[in-house]
Amino acid sequence: MKRIAGILLIGLGLASFFLAEATLSITGAGATFPYPMYSKWFDEYHKKNPSLEINYQSIGSGGGIRQVTEGTVDFGASDGPMSDEQLK
Repeated sequence: MKRIAGILLIGLGLASFFLAEATLSITGAGATFPYPMYSKWFDEYHKKNPSLEINYQSIGSGGGIRQVTEGTVDFGASDGPMSDEQLK
């Protein structure tokens, strides 16, 4: 019984170690104007939350909308709202 408890304890320790090392990545794309501000925000956030990394590609509002509608990014940024047609 002690052996099983020891093995479980080691297993839980290893699992928590590997889960603590896991990094979640979020990818976004879109408007170029806010990129300097986003870059600073995302860097500062990552310093305080190293398990989350945010990658933003400043490719223009149209590119961001296109990538959001295609589902290739987690979020998009645009200088204007998406139309009803784009939201479908």
